[in-house]
Amino acid sequence: MDRSSHLVEGPTDVRIRRIATPGLVFAAAALLAPAPPAAAQDHVHTLQVNGVGGGLPVFCAAPTVMAARDGAWSSSATWSTGQVPKAGDKVAVGTGRTIMYDVASDAILPCVEVRGKLSFKPDVNTRLRVVNLTVMEGGTLEVGTTAAPIADSMTAEILVPDTPFDEAVDPAQVGNGIESLGVVTMHGAVKKPTFVRLKDAARAGQTTLTFEEPVSGWRRGDRIVLPDTRQLRAADRMLGFRPQDERVEIADVSGATVTLSAPLRFDHLGAVAAQGRPALLPHVGNLSRNVIVRSENDKGTRGHIIFLARAGVDMRYVEVRDMGRTTVAPIDSAVFDAQGKIVRIGTNQIGRYAIHLHHTFGPKQPRPNTPQFTLIGNAVSEPAKWGVTVHDSHHGLLRDNIVYGAHGAAFVTEDGTESFNVFDHNFAVRVHGAGDNAPRGGYGGPGPDPGGDGSGFWFQGPNNYIRNNVAATAEASGFNLAGRLLGTVPMPAFQGADITVKSDTKPLDTLRAPVLEFAGNEAYGATPIGIDCGWNGDITKFTAWNIGRYAVMGTPTDRMVIDGLLVRGDTSVLADAQEDPTGVWIGNYASKQIAVRNADIEGVRTGIASPFFSGNIGVDPNARDGSILVEKSRFKSYIGVVIGTGYASNGAAAAGGRSLKKSATVRASTFEPLQGVPESPLAKPAAISMNYQMAAGDVERRDPIVVQDFNNKAGDSFKVYYSLGAPEKNAPCQEARAGLDGWVCK
Repeated sequence: MDRSSHLVEGPTDVRIRRIATPGLVFAAAALLAPAPPAAAQDHVHTLQVNGVGGGLPVFCAAPTVMAARDGAWSSSATWSTGQVPKAGDKVAVGTGRTIMYDVASDAILPCVEVRGKLSFKPDVNTRLRVVNLTVMEGGTLEVGTTAAPIADSMTAEILVPDTPFDEAVDPAQVGNGIESLGVVTMHGAVKKPTFVRLKDAARAGQTTLTFEEPVSGWRRGDRIVLPDTRQLRAADRMLGFRPQDERVEIADVSGATVTLSAPLRFDHLGAVAAQGRPALLPHVGNLSRNVIVRSENDKGTRGHIIFLARAGVDMRYVEVRDMGRTTVAPIDSAVFDAQGKIVRIGTNQIGRYAIHLHHTFGPKQPRPNTPQFTLIGNAVSEPAKWGVTVHDSHHGLLRDNIVYGAHGAAFVTEDGTESFNVFDHNFAVRVHGAGDNAPRGGYGGPGPDPGGDGSGFWFQGPNNYIRNNVAATAEASGFNLAGRLLGTVPMPAFQGADITVKSDTKPLDTLRAPVLEFAGNEAYGATPIGIDCGWNGDITKFTAWNIGRYAVMGTPTDRMVIDGLLVRGDTSVLADAQEDPTGVWIGNYASKQIAVRNADIEGVRTGIASPFFSGNIGVDPNARDGSILVEKSRFKSYIGVVIGTGYASNGAAAAGGRSLKKSATVRASTFEPLQGVPESPLAKPAAISMNYQMAAGDVERRDPIVVQDFNNKAGDSFKVYYSLGAPEKNAPCQEARAGLDGWVCK
């Protein structure tokens, strides 16, 4: 992808890159259009910043109060006016100045601009009410550090008041929140862990919870969240969904036990134990922190946090509450003409999220083995759309964070260029979707919305590490890794690269590249799909329980290995013959290589399913034969494996291509009957089926499923053929075998 860039010099002599990105598939034109010349702005004080349509206003271009010397905010001697800033003042902390913020003020400041250093005193309660807190390039905002976090008994608050936009200064509504081109360090008191699994199931009416391990830093008054753990029926999903996640307050903490201030309203149960494994139980997340950034009115003009260009970011144990303005409604961003004049302001600006890493390339000279940005232990609650958004930003570390109540998605990589970020042990719970029938805010206007369906983790591209994360109660999927037609995009050639400079990049073929890592993740509870994966690569040790439709939905472009999958379902759902929860669903695997190894699937209608597509699959002369291998796996499901293979001769040669095979092998796997489930009038239970949910009366010969060492019995090998109204000539025999659906031939 060809990207052009150059340096521009703003009126305040801050040098910042800007970028034109004509080839980025899902980029919004208004967002990525080159910023207009400063002289053409309605307000002359505007910085042209990479990826910000209309530029970033300098909100404190005409400060009324300036730091005259280093010192405490509360000291009148610190300030140019000889008095502490008061309501309505525009405050500037200039280059070289260091100010210690040491007050809990209710005065609303229109802006605070930091070119020097603004540091919150860690051992007193502090509160800053500010419409725009802007950290300029070279400036530092410090609200606690790793060495000196905000003391556990204290709070530090940054409140964004409900203040209308100044349309003359900020027609694109970039402001109202924290905007950073500089260094932001925030560190609250440590919560360890930030989320923890229950030791015992929680039931309605309980006032105590016991965890798998003791917690530290959890306090009386903390707000905690329990996910909805039910396995939803079809009628319960989407418009029929009535959530049963709940937030409660802690009354007391003792080791691994917390006492609640009110009884639970709902059950929060787990999945059944089996094969020597403990029962799978839900997690409880702590949403409270003593460093707080929030909107004062969640129904009014909300704030947002955006990090830009070479911003340095280190946020740890921060609560971000009721932030973000972009909604799941259709995007309606500001439009500028060729001269940079505002044409239309818009009603739903793109890119105003709760925490937004927006084209954040990090320090030019990064320290070795140090992330370009760090988000650890933060809690984001009730964002208007996305919770944590990584957009064209790279080499970041996101660990132990919680996002609750997001709309569209909780954790997001937006463009598909995002590379080498580590998402480790984060918790997404209760993610709202736009709904199948609701208008969605796609980048091009109404239509399918990237990241708007209701997923815990939504990733546009594969070039990141995704490990040990948990998603619960998501309206669409726990993890949405569905490949999209991005083609080849630029990724950073090295840490600290500026990918607006072509020489700093190298190409990434998103259609062929495998996910760097997807391991140890978990999805459960009131969620239709555990993982929706259209990428290549390995899905390792994925756990999914009480998933309504598919624990794994695989549609890779080339190759996929699913290794160590654990699936548990609620068998009571299967009393309804129409309910068909499935462990692994694989789309048409013609010319693709699929393997499922070491799976343990129990309590679902179908263990592994892959439908049959009768369309021409052989017109590509370079395509390979497709195969699916199931080996060393355990099934305790109504139907174990049902795979629709291809035609023995699919007629492709007549169409100018070559005949492709779609072979299937089931090797060294065991099948156990599922007790207590009534027999469905649609099909009898079977270990392996060639007929379940297949169309009857297909007269063309289909390749069989090859079975080797059935039920781990050496030498018990055979082939299962499609027999649902098929002519006898299509198989070498018409033998039946108990527990198998189809003709079984040696």
